[in-house]
Amino acid sequence: MIYIDVTDLILWVRRKSTVTGIQRVHINYAVNALDHGAQCLMFYGRECRDVALVSNEFVRFMGDVLSSRVKMDKRKFFEMCPNARLFPWPDYSQKYAHRPVKYWLHTVGGHLRFHTQRWLFERPAQSPDFKPGDALLSIGRDWTMEGYVANIQRLKDRYGIRPQLFLHDMIPIPGEKQAGTAKRFLTFVTDAFKTFDRFFTSSDYNRGEIIKYMHEFVGYEKPVVKLGFGQNINAMGLAPTALPDGLEPGLYLLCVGRVAASKNQIRLMKAWHKLVQTGADGGVKLVLLGELSGSYREFHDYLKDAKALDGKLILLEKASDQLLNTLYQNCLFTVFPSTIEGYGLPAAESVAYGKFCLASNATSIPEAAGIHADYFDPLDEDEMQAKLKHYLEDRDALHGREALIKAAKIRTWAEASAELVERAGRQLEAA
Repeated sequence: MIYIDVTDLILWVRRKSTVTGIQRVHINYAVNALDHGAQCLMFYGRECRDVALVSNEFVRFMGDVLSSRVKMDKRKFFEMCPNARLFPWPDYSQKYAHRPVKYWLHTVGGHLRFHTQRWLFERPAQSPDFKPGDALLSIGRDWTMEGYVANIQRLKDRYGIRPQLFLHDMIPIPGEKQAGTAKRFLTFVTDAFKTFDRFFTSSDYNRGEIIKYMHEFVGYEKPVVKLGFGQNINAMGLAPTALPDGLEPGLYLLCVGRVAASKNQIRLMKAWHKLVQTGADGGVKLVLLGELSGSYREFHDYLKDAKALDGKLILLEKASDQLLNTLYQNCLFTVFPSTIEGYGLPAAESVAYGKFCLASNATSIPEAAGIHADYFDPLDEDEMQAKLKHYLEDRDALHGREALIKAAKIRTWAEASAELVERAGRQLEAA
């Protein structure tokens, strides 16, 4: 049996109705794997030590919510999965190691909240019937849950299961500015290398990074399998919604991704500013779709001072999958300037919509879009500006790229999930 852990996904959906890249991957794998006999489970209770099955109906409901097919109904959500109300009891010992008063206050508060929620909401739930050799797949941001790997090891020791982890990237280790976050991820990965039997990832770039850190952290190598993602989003086929005010079909470029330093929208914005100042924008606007951190001062300051961008740059911090579907359908082309990625899902999704992507040539991004994108050095604003200007002015070149894309075979999430289930079921020596 193949089990997929959806704990992180449940905690995400109960708070938010839109997805980032990892949640998009997680829900697509989970929903489509059900068609191949997989079952989903969740951890809950103190330190998430309890484990229970969740129904296929509930998993599909989460998929429908995240794809905008249905609106979130909290009452239905908790009726279908009552234990989704139970937050894990967090361990504040690392976060407040040098602040004992805060540690005490947060620990007592966590203690009271946990036991109150448990008394009010906990319901009996069916436990998985683990058998030796069953595969347990971790796909989400499980490194954010305290003690997660220890719980996996406990199940492995007790039942003889084969835990397998999808590592989306290793970016927090060399590049995360928040030392606490990087340390937490580092601890998770080091422990995971010892506990999990097989690893999956989405690119050759990632695979190389994972193997490198395996040797550095634990001194040996375990199987690391590259699996390609699907390119379609769940909202494909939905009736298009209205474009945001100020946007017209074919008269905007689309850049999808969380607005952060590593995503490199600041250089894209500067290159776009130069085009606007010289009148080379051709009446086209630039749309940045992604959540903007309030602490990203460089971006905020530049946007505030760049008066020429008024009306020429539109920032959309939140969008349903239905709106994302409409934005992809109606853009002129997409831009993806990131400096580091584990994959580059927006570039792959652009191809699925038949849209040309002008993308960074960094890390794994060329693997995501292949020959269907044109590339630039993400640190070279002049090259970025020149490529933007070229495809804005030379529509024959743009249409030629689009014709190549439309002839391409699109990989679906159904195909990607079938491959994941098949590979997870193989014996380790056949990895």
